[in-house]
Amino acid sequence: MKRKTILWILFVCFTAFLFLIPHPNIKLTDLTATYQGPSGTHWFGTDNLGRDLFALMVTGGQRTLLVVFTATAISFAAGSLLGMIGAYAGGVIQSLIQFTADFVTVVPSMVMALIFSALFGFSAGMAGIIFGIGNIGQYINLANGLTEEMMRRDFVSAERTLGLSGGRILFGHIFPNIVRQLFVYMGNNASSVVLQFAGLAYIGLGTDVTNPDWGTLLYSYRVYFLTYPRLVIFPIAAICLLALFFHYTFDDGKIHIRELTIFD
Repeated sequence: MKRKTILWILFVCFTAFLFLIPHPNIKLTDLTATYQGPSGTHWFGTDNLGRDLFALMVTGGQRTLLVVFTATAISFAAGSLLGMIGAYAGGVIQSLIQFTADFVTVVPSMVMALIFSALFGFSAGMAGIIFGIGNIGQYINLANGLTEEMMRRDFVSAERTLGLSGGRILFGHIFPNIVRQLFVYMGNNASSVVLQFAGLAYIGLGTDVTNPDWGTLLYSYRVYFLTYPRLVIFPIAAICLLALFFHYTFDDGKIHIRELTIFD
């Protein structure tokens, strides 16, 4: 637990660093200063166009975090809410919500990204919305199953018999008992979003010379892997470390059931 706390502190500092650190203009090129190594002027060196690699990495990190935060917020909030409501209400409402989950689940996020990017263009915000919608189904299924399991417990049955409102039972008693498991999946999902966004950028959907992504940089520098490996190593390391962070910090399979009462 202490290690994870330290990791979270480092992550908060890292996020603040990305959005607050001043860096050179990523649009500036200098063909007389190409392939320079790390220095006081260029912390990560320069690329084939003489652009500051540190500035490019910072911009890519900002866009990646925006995608992850947007996607996880949409899918976690909407999916958990719908899954809990469906399990509690049952009947037609549950069937409709389950149909929604099945529909968004069978359509791959990559396909959705291709369609939406063709219609509305590709940006970090749009990518976050696409991944958020595409992952709602998994949250619905997970929250639905966890809620159904909790509803079979005696304390929930007693609360329904006593006439407590559905909202109080769901959000006051059931949700606190299933949120840990939902967080575990959210960490794995956030890790997946990092890799998916990098993959989309790598195949060209994120190609934007004014706002490069880590995947875009990896694609652009792939030909320099043997001659200038640092150009490839930096984006690879950033993608892997961020994905591993989300996976590790939320990886807690322990189930804690707290049987709350109507007085809690």
